[in-house]
Amino acid sequence: MAQFMTKLAFVVLAVILVFFLAKATAKVASNKGGKAELWFMAGILLPGLALVLALLLDEQLTKECPRCIRRVHSTARICGYCGHNFAANELVH
Repeated sequence: MAQFMTKLAFVVLAVILVFFLAKATAKVASNKGGKAELWFMAGILLPGLALVLALLLDEQLTKECPRCIRRVHSTARICGYCGHNFAANELVH
């Protein structure tokens, strides 16, 4: 019985670790402009490796909004979070 409980504890710990790594992968990729849901699934299927890949993502796919400081797609004309108009800002400069 003690061996079963030990094995069960390791399985539960492994599931928690995989979930944590998948959540971290989704957060990192989302911050760099990736789709969080897709990267979460990648983190579940390839825990650890997907996190490394997400960390290596190129940030050129996104730009930072000067008003709300959030990352949006590099081709966005209007910030989806605060409504900042990038096109009007570029005309001024």
